[in-house]
Amino acid sequence: MKDNGFFKAKHIIRLNGDEQLEITSEAELEALIKEEKSRILGDAGLRRKFEVLEKQIQKNVTLRGFEAYIQNHEELLPELANLNTFKEKLWRSYIKSNYDLYISLLGKIQEAADQSREIQEQAAKEHTLWQAVIDIFNERFVVPFRLEVANKVQVMLGIEAVPQLGFVFTDEGDELQVDRNTLLESLSTGEKKAFYLLNMLFDIEVRRLSGKETLVVIDDIADSFDYKNKYAIVQYLSDLSEDPCFKLLILTHNFDFYRTIESRKLVKRQNCFMVSKTVQGVAFQEAVGIKNIFVNVWKPGYHTNHRMKICSIPFMRNLIEYTKGDADVDYILLTSLLHWKVDSRQITVADLNGVYERLFGVAGGSANADVLVLDLIDGESQACLSEPDGINFENKVVLAIATRLCAERFMAGKINNVEWLSSINANQTPVLLSRYREQFPMEATNIKVLQKVMLMTPENIHLNSFMYEPILDMSDQHLRRLYSEVMALT
Repeated sequence: MKDNGFFKAKHIIRLNGDEQLEITSEAELEALIKEEKSRILGDAGLRRKFEVLEKQIQKNVTLRGFEAYIQNHEELLPELANLNTFKEKLWRSYIKSNYDLYISLLGKIQEAADQSREIQEQAAKEHTLWQAVIDIFNERFVVPFRLEVANKVQVMLGIEAVPQLGFVFTDEGDELQVDRNTLLESLSTGEKKAFYLLNMLFDIEVRRLSGKETLVVIDDIADSFDYKNKYAIVQYLSDLSEDPCFKLLILTHNFDFYRTIESRKLVKRQNCFMVSKTVQGVAFQEAVGIKNIFVNVWKPGYHTNHRMKICSIPFMRNLIEYTKGDADVDYILLTSLLHWKVDSRQITVADLNGVYERLFGVAGGSANADVLVLDLIDGESQACLSEPDGINFENKVVLAIATRLCAERFMAGKINNVEWLSSINANQTPVLLSRYREQFPMEATNIKVLQKVMLMTPENIHLNSFMYEPILDMSDQHLRRLYSEVMALT
């Protein structure tokens, strides 16, 4: 304005702000500009914003270049107020400059979309291996979710190499899509294990289709499963055993699972072995106790085998409890052979035979009828200590019974209160141990041994036809050692 003589020509600048202002000279305009600059630069809040912005710009090389570019192209600043609109203008300009190529591209995209749709429709009708495995899982296992292949078509087309599982959580008719982590947080241990079997199923089905001969090693696969899923696994393994491509080596600590796979003929009886760790190493022995060992082995050997006679005591006691109750005189007599009672030292083999005959309605006898049963137990226990290592099913039961009787006899003798002992009618071992600890708190070594008796013997004595696992899973070396330690207390 100054160079062109704006004010000398008597022109006026009129500013319409909060109030109208007329500027008639160069000096007035310079004064106004100076005043506005001072006001802007004096705004502390605005100054801080500028400082923050400047720091951000200086941190990034690209932003510094952008700043320099904008300084030379200030006409772009109004466009940046709405980036979406600015982008749209740019794309329109690109398209306008290359309109023929743009029309050609649209035609090719439409043509490819039509071909892709036809391929996808055909592919969706096909049954992939992953889908087959998922169907096996959904049909056989009882879990609160359903599996789906979320990217089934993409895998078929080769767009994606790995199938992505989708999870549909179900609850009384309601369904909800959930992600993997959310699903696993809501599942029980057994349900999680069922889920983790999916990869194994896929590998097996791949090998089945290829006809590749495979050894499948299954190690405690049924652990933590509920019965429905345990039997689903058994059935799947049974199907595998019928396929000539597969050979199965099944390892388990779960005796119920062990009996199940044998009873369903998944594994032949002669191929069932029990493993025990001995001082020489690991030993394999022919399986025992798969069927009811009391009916099939111990009951027939009751009169001729001392250890089978002793092992029959807890079984007969269980049967009497189930049929006559724990107030029956025979139940009480057998209890005195499993717990140290006032009359324990008076019971003879003839008394035990009488219980056997009354329970099963059979006549018979043993050559050692006058022998005290506790003497028989003591003698057989001592003999068990020198037996070779192995499964030794009968030995374990005899040692467990003898160990607890010896421990209770020791505690009862130290406490020395017959009337109090006679008043115990349940959980005798822990009751005795509690009283012993009260009276003899300084006998720490003895208490430690007696606590081991509590931990190791109860489940090995109160056997029934449904559960052998605790005693089978325990090395008889542990029981021999514990028996010797308890004998040393006396």
